[in-house]
Amino acid sequence: SISGARCAKNSRRPWAMAVGASVLDGKAVSSAVLDELRVRIQAESLRPHLHVISVGDDPASVVYVRQKRLAAEKIGVEFSQCCLPLETTLGELRAAIQKGNLSTSFHGIIIQLPLPAGLRQHEREVLEMVEPAKDVDCFHPTNFGRLALGEPSFLPATPAGVVRLLQHYGVETKGKRCVIVGKSNIVGKPLGLMLARENGPAATVTFCDQHTENLFEITRQADILVVAAGRRHLLCDPAALRPDGQAVVIDVGIHRVQNAEGKSIVQGDVDSEALRPHCRFLTPVPGGVGPMTVACLLEQVVEAASRLTSVSVLEAVKQVAVKSKLRQPLRPEEVRRIMQRICPDFGEAELDALLAEIHANEDGSMFWDDVATWAWGAPVPAP
Repeated sequence: SISGARCAKNSRRPWAMAVGASVLDGKAVSSAVLDELRVRIQAESLRPHLHVISVGDDPASVVYVRQKRLAAEKIGVEFSQCCLPLETTLGELRAAIQKGNLSTSFHGIIIQLPLPAGLRQHEREVLEMVEPAKDVDCFHPTNFGRLALGEPSFLPATPAGVVRLLQHYGVETKGKRCVIVGKSNIVGKPLGLMLARENGPAATVTFCDQHTENLFEITRQADILVVAAGRRHLLCDPAALRPDGQAVVIDVGIHRVQNAEGKSIVQGDVDSEALRPHCRFLTPVPGGVGPMTVACLLEQVVEAASRLTSVSVLEAVKQVAVKSKLRQPLRPEEVRRIMQRICPDFGEAELDALLAEIHANEDGSMFWDDVATWAWGAPVPAP
């Protein structure tokens, strides 16, 4: 099992002693991804906006949010954050999420994890509050289900970053044995789904966790070994790798520890110094999967913005109308305000024509269905 795995100092197997693994450089690849996104934003005249909702001041979360903000600002993605105090209730958090759902300026919403202890038991409920169309983390059951069906709306950031790294360096996945140590909903499970897609990477995927018997016997068979167990230096013995030195090792772990000099450093689930001579490729920590996670998250935000920009105005109006329950009569000034909010492309002359031509009630008010039919040729269905 994972809990019982030990770092054996002496191996009885003959090991191929490679000069050293090639580095899967997440910093370099993520920089290329961000450059592509910057070009796309300009080419499509997008104004993507990422909104982060955080509760409390977890030190690691503060660092991660800052990384996302800096990367977003670098490529032209607007960034905003709703910082809630540690004592925030579930109701208050729900209100903040719903406010973000209803905002027409936010294209992607993420809930920064972990939640404080008082809200942790509600994590699944909280993640499901995010509107699927803005769930760029791919945590909502609707989006995760589409991912499982091979029809993803969004790609979860860390798994997408791992796949992008493998593709960039030409690592063959079709028919290859991929072992994933860790079954989390954030990394392990979605990554396995993505790698196993027959019309995609088409890898043969094996999941392992803390209950797996003879763990290293399984990892020794891996062409691609992903370690996302959340245990520092879980993989620290070359005996855990295939003996020909050709394994590709992906380290997803992030652990902040102090070295002998008392300096804070970041290490992973893999002891890279011990394993580097015995594998073909290895991701560094830091500088491997971490930067790719940020880049691929922003890629989903840009994709969300592109979809909302290209989707028919009627569909956008339907979403807003259903959520806002616009069934009561509206005054002309309310219609003008709503139209300008949902569809900035409507000019003053068009709005004046709408208000002049549409059938109004005796008091001058009008129903939203009539407005939608006049503007887009079809009424908004009832909520």
